Amino acid sequence: MTLRTNEKWLICNALLVLFFSSCVGVEDTHKSKELISSAGEKIYINTLNSGITDDNQYTVISKDVKRLRTRSDTLNAVKGLSPFVYRFNRDTLSIYYLAWKDIKVSDSLQSIKITYHPLQNKEFMDIMLKVGKGEYGYNLVP
Repeated sequence: MTLRTNEKWLICNALLVLFFSSCVGVEDTHKSKELISSAGEKIYINTLNSGITDDNQYTVISKDVKRLRTRSDTLNAVKGLSPFVYRFNRDTLSIYYLAWKDIKVSDSLQSIKITYHPLQNKEFMDIMLKVGKGEYGYNLVP
């Protein structure tokens, strides 16, 4: 029994349809870390990861916990995996990042002070080692 060209094409397409219909849809992952000042003011570090392995990431620091829930809400968000390290202590949010990145909080805050620390690669890697060891209260974005 020999298959004609159109029969081969039909079988190939039927197999492709079965394969793609069995694939599970990939959803974006939204994570948020809440930071609260001594005066009760809240600020959130929100991340949105997408892709099959969540390897595309946007991060934003905002007063809005719902900020960055969808890919259409990435205005003023920083793109890249683990774009900065932060430490929250005594109402001060310290942000450590590579000097060539542009990290900025656009919301006005009342009781939380933000300090920016642009670093060269070696200095940033030293802080990343401290994060890995859990030293000095350094944290990666959620």
